[in-house]
Amino acid sequence: MQLHILARPLVIFCWFSAALALSGESDNDQSLQKDATALCPAQQFRVRLDNPAQVPLVERTFAILKDRLEARTGLQVLGVEAHAQLILGIDSALAEEAYRVDEAEGAIRVSGGSPRGLLYGVGKFLHSSSYGSEFQPTRWRGTAQPRGSLRGIYFATHFHNWYHVASDAEVARYMEDLALWGMNAVKAVLPMITLHGWEDPEAGPALAMLRRYARTAHELDLMFFTGMGNALFMGAPSEIRAKPLPDPLGRRGNSGYPVCPSNPAGHAYLMENMRQLCLRFQDIGIDGVSFWPYDEGGCPCEQCRPWGSNGHLKLARDMTAVGRQYFPKMKVVLSTWGFDTPPEGEWPGLMEALSPGREPWLDYILADAHEDFPRYPLENGVPGARALLNFPEISMWGNSPWGGIGANPLPARLQRLWSQVRHVVKGGFPYSEGIYEDMNKVVELQFYWDAQRTAWETLGEYSRYEYGAGTAETVLQLVDALEAAASRSFRQQAVDPETARATWKVASSLDAGMPSWARKGWRWRVLLLRSLLDQERFGTGNLEGAQAQAAMRELAEIYHCPAVTDDPYHARVRPPLSESNYHPKPH
Repeated sequence: MQLHILARPLVIFCWFSAALALSGESDNDQSLQKDATALCPAQQFRVRLDNPAQVPLVERTFAILKDRLEARTGLQVLGVEAHAQLILGIDSALAEEAYRVDEAEGAIRVSGGSPRGLLYGVGKFLHSSSYGSEFQPTRWRGTAQPRGSLRGIYFATHFHNWYHVASDAEVARYMEDLALWGMNAVKAVLPMITLHGWEDPEAGPALAMLRRYARTAHELDLMFFTGMGNALFMGAPSEIRAKPLPDPLGRRGNSGYPVCPSNPAGHAYLMENMRQLCLRFQDIGIDGVSFWPYDEGGCPCEQCRPWGSNGHLKLARDMTAVGRQYFPKMKVVLSTWGFDTPPEGEWPGLMEALSPGREPWLDYILADAHEDFPRYPLENGVPGARALLNFPEISMWGNSPWGGIGANPLPARLQRLWSQVRHVVKGGFPYSEGIYEDMNKVVELQFYWDAQRTAWETLGEYSRYEYGAGTAETVLQLVDALEAAASRSFRQQAVDPETARATWKVASSLDAGMPSWARKGWRWRVLLLRSLLDQERFGTGNLEGAQAQAAMRELAEIYHCPAVTDDPYHARVRPPLSESNYHPKPH
């Protein structure tokens, strides 16, 4: 389907009346069904795995393919040595992360330049196949490789959000799903903001969780990044702590317990904690570290300011030296989030500090802001000519509590922001507070893979894969309506109650015609429940009614929210549901 949504207004509601009489398939999906030749008999799909080296990731890729296909089609996926309908293998002539889909020996063949490249190729096979009344393997043919070198997702493993409490199996499966869309790096950080120190009773479980994220990432041949800075444990001695930052624009924040690195005792404390972190990961490995300036961090003292181009840069350099004693190939990302808000010379200072030949330890500059991308690197170039990453806001914008009313798809906003940077960035780390913004993650990962691909092209493929053939056009219109409502609400503009009710009616109709595997999946449930809760809050103005409470209770179950917690931050990631109305099921 060739979509031209960029050229249309955000909300067009003439589609509602037609969409209520859903036919089940678009013209494009129907032609795909008619023109494609079914390559599989009624009950089996045969796959040959060319893996002479017995590489574990190649075998796991077959297992992922088998699991996803069998769940959607009812087919039995068999590994065979002959008469295969699909061949999976490695072709060293391809670039490491590239894949090719072609035909050989009467079968579809998916080849990767490496095991990870094969995983991406299987992702393309799965996402571009058709899951209607009859499974139709993909007709896509060609070779693809990513433009962006670092295509990460930052999993915020804190506040008892989904990442914090989900089982190992759930986290592993979710990493697999994102890797199928091109992810090659995972970032997770030890939540020091809630810990007193390494001896805190909660430090052991938090560290174990972080180690599981690193191990799972490495099993999928993904890079594992963590974060550091000058904000560490809440138990940091008071005499070495930094003073609160001036924040007249309210853009930098003063979270956490920052330490002054210009204080010799503070510097020693910071270096020792970097060393302790590395020691605790020496057996698993850390592939990269991102150094963060603000929100949790910063120091306004005379020796450290301007923080971004002075104290922050020096601290990152010194911590990198410690980290590379343990992990010599460790990549380093210097974040500039919050620079010059208000202006105090951080961007020009960093440009001067990173003049050619200086600070060779640094690999990436990460930049972004609350709204539009910072103008300085776009107009003056990236300091030190380093590779530039972005940090798109996919979780919190217009959405409080985060995920509390369900999915928050933002394709128009993400497309607008991407258009500012797609010519220059080499990847990024979208910040995620949960699974409710899964659509946004996939859009960003595909931006990094193919800078010219639009958000709606990605979501069309996503919809056909996650919700079944024939759903894409209606889902895209539904997403547009939900984003428009969120945008108006965020700007404190009225949302038309009739529009909210009509949106829910269309979502309900789509739900009724959806295959059971899609209808029961959490990706559809968080989108459907968002439509219902929009009707309740905009259509009736009431989230206290039985229907709204039941919807939020289901969301809390999906997110594994604890019924009772003393976590002071959990309310940020929990549906606004009273504890008396929530009785979680074990998971």
